[in-house]
Amino acid sequence: MKKSSRLMTLLGVGGLVAGSLLTASSASAGAGSTSVVAEPHLTTSQDVVRQTSSGVLLSVTGGVPTTVISETVSAGSWVLSANATLVSWEPSDYTRCTLYAGETAVGGATSMIGSAATGAGSGVYAASVSAQGAFSSTGPTTVSLRCAHDSTRTRAPYADPGATLWLHRSDGLGQPRR
Repeated sequence: MKKSSRLMTLLGVGGLVAGSLLTASSASAGAGSTSVVAEPHLTTSQDVVRQTSSGVLLSVTGGVPTTVISETVSAGSWVLSANATLVSWEPSDYTRCTLYAGETAVGGATSMIGSAATGAGSGVYAASVSAQGAFSSTGPTTVSLRCAHDSTRTRAPYADPGATLWLHRSDGLGQPRR
């Protein structure tokens, strides 16, 4: 009887220590991955990634674009990709998201948040938008993703936190390799 109670005590203490170690290791692993995800600006020799950390309210006025995310890059040829989640409190007209290099449109996409057929109603509606483009420049250029609705809205929709702009430096777009 004494032997089994000692064994149970040892097992209990061992489980407590092991549980503490597991908790500590998973907490530190979580903290490490969170800091990587939360980093708003990552750069390598050829890639630039910019990610928003907060929601961006779009204009309630139809056709007026709002900058969701932007980044300035050096001269050269660039391939672009952007992703954003758009959220609204009512079904949407079309939402256009366009990539700009300076003030020149270089790519874009159109999406509808919810469905116009569902009527006004209540609820939250969301849609993901992805846009791609490319450009070349001889000097530093500000690249941006801008979104706007076709019609005037009663409540401002927004781009959810985490919108991402990815830019990859490319050798002479449209030029044959030598």
